[in-house]
Amino acid sequence: PMQNNRFAPINFLVIQFSILFLTTLMPHQSLGAGWLRVGVSLNNPPFSYVENDETDPKGFSVDLANLLAENMDMTAQLYPMDEQNLRKALIDGNIDLVIGMRDATYSTPDIYQIETTVKGIETKIFINSNYPPIKSYRDLAGCKVAIEKGYNIPSFLPSEQMEMNSSEANSMYEALALVDSGNADIYISKNLLATRQTIQKNHFQNIKEIGEPISISPLIIAVKKMNTELLTSISMAYGQSLENRSYFTIYDKWLRNNFQSYMDRYKKFIFAGVGAFILALLSFILWNRTLQSKVISITRDLRNSEKKYRDLIETSPDMICLVSMYGKIKLANKIALTHLGYDQKEIADLRLHNLVVPEQADDVSNFINDVFRGVYSNKEFTFLTKDGRNIQVDMVANVVKEAEPAEKFVCCFSRDITERKRLEEDLLYADRLAIMGRMAAGIAHEINNPLGIILGNAQDALYHKLSVEDSLESLKCIERNAIRAAKIIEDMLNFTRPVPLQLCPVDLPLQVDSTLFLLKQKLKQKDIRIKKSYPSEPAVFKGDENLIQQLLINIILNSIQAIKNEGLINIAIRKTGDNGNTKVTLEINDNGVGIPDEDIQNVFNPFFTSRKENGFGMGLFISKIIVEKHHGSISAKSAVGEGTVMTVEFPVETTGAAVNEYGH
Repeated sequence: PMQNNRFAPINFLVIQFSILFLTTLMPHQSLGAGWLRVGVSLNNPPFSYVENDETDPKGFSVDLANLLAENMDMTAQLYPMDEQNLRKALIDGNIDLVIGMRDATYSTPDIYQIETTVKGIETKIFINSNYPPIKSYRDLAGCKVAIEKGYNIPSFLPSEQMEMNSSEANSMYEALALVDSGNADIYISKNLLATRQTIQKNHFQNIKEIGEPISISPLIIAVKKMNTELLTSISMAYGQSLENRSYFTIYDKWLRNNFQSYMDRYKKFIFAGVGAFILALLSFILWNRTLQSKVISITRDLRNSEKKYRDLIETSPDMICLVSMYGKIKLANKIALTHLGYDQKEIADLRLHNLVVPEQADDVSNFINDVFRGVYSNKEFTFLTKDGRNIQVDMVANVVKEAEPAEKFVCCFSRDITERKRLEEDLLYADRLAIMGRMAAGIAHEINNPLGIILGNAQDALYHKLSVEDSLESLKCIERNAIRAAKIIEDMLNFTRPVPLQLCPVDLPLQVDSTLFLLKQKLKQKDIRIKKSYPSEPAVFKGDENLIQQLLINIILNSIQAIKNEGLINIAIRKTGDNGNTKVTLEINDNGVGIPDEDIQNVFNPFFTSRKENGFGMGLFISKIIVEKHHGSISAKSAVGEGTVMTVEFPVETTGAAVNEYGH
């Protein structure tokens, strides 16, 4: 109010100018004979209200109405009613003016509003103390709102979307009583001061206000524009009250005292807070000395701990580098510098991509990206030292989280595995020599038999007088065994010389049926029955049809040879896996003699066979090579006297690696 006093002359001039403008442009309407009909709110303390045991209204608006009427040499006749009826009575001409809060319904072309100095009429939300915490208006969804008669849910609450329910009350007291008793959840106060007074006066304990004020409205004097004579008189009377300061007398009576009582209400809490702050400050000062000594001790411990970890990193046998997400090397330990031949300054100018051989630069980028995505990465790289040497390393990494998100780094641990790789190659070479020895022994054994037969028949033909018929039989025997020896050599050459795959869609059930047709004579000789189980959906994969048929012939022939007479071969095909990893599985199960446990692990080795008279042990070995060329797998299960199960799996999609390795 004291600040508004300085602007009183300015307000007065503005009002006088408005009066002159309206008096000139608008028609006149005579005043009533000595009576000023003033409409005020029925329950809006401290501005206007009627006590339960009284009939006459009182409050700031009532005293202002009497003051204006006195300055106009008239008598104020007060009409207390609710807000909705106030606006209707003014528009219908049943009252001359309204003293109340600004509302959208007063902002019409035929109503003029004189704004008073009272600016602090605040709208705020009050809730039941047991209602869940409110963080936003969305938390009010589904709540029950206590509404005074004639007052709608404010537009700032999206009630249609939140399905808010309203409960209408005749007065502010009844609305607050609903919230206090829990029969309503919230109350939207259109007058913060009046609401606080009502809560305090009626000792409502279960109501609390939340958040900041939603809106702040001024107190206005609303008059119909057509009544220019009244509008002029009211404006002059209001200006006179500002000039002689009688307006501020009633302001201090109703509003300043209200604010003072509000401060008195919370004075004990304020003093308690100040006392608690002073006590906390003294405690902090006393505690600060102890804290300083603890900080010194903790700092010393941190330095020692940092030194321990630094020593641990520096003495690690692994090369450790701190790398940014772009591969920039921020730090490297001494072992890394020693192995790579750089100093700390030189390596800080490099990226991790510069430390590997050029063909692995893209692999480094993928490795770092995987680490930052949280994917565990373990990969082998070849480091290139400053003097041009190659170092084979096994690298693992993890993200180092720092305070700034932009300062994240990857800590790479690289172990020198050059010597281990050399030993692995030596072991692999020795293993290959052992395999070659076994193969050479097998070849010598397999070829020695036909060569002995050839030599014997040749000697008979040379040194013994044979009949023409016997000579012809010897020559045929020599031919058969020469072909047998040539077949052994041919199979070995096919094994050692990669053959390009002729990839095309292979319908596995169709290939099985075609193979059974080729072998039907052998099946018929032993009276072997075939039982087939094919999937309803197509079982097709990419492969070489000729090689797949050779594979099927080898496996089915083994089953035929293992069955004595009147046997059964079950052939089952199925598809397994999902779209990203679909496989076609072939299972051939016979009820033959079976394979002993000590031999089952050797069935895929070259030259291993239990039927010396019928083969020389290359069928399953070549079959395994065919399956591996198609990136599949083959396995065998057997028991003596119970038969054998051969299982083959093919991926539906053959990767490009198969074409590159066996094709171009």
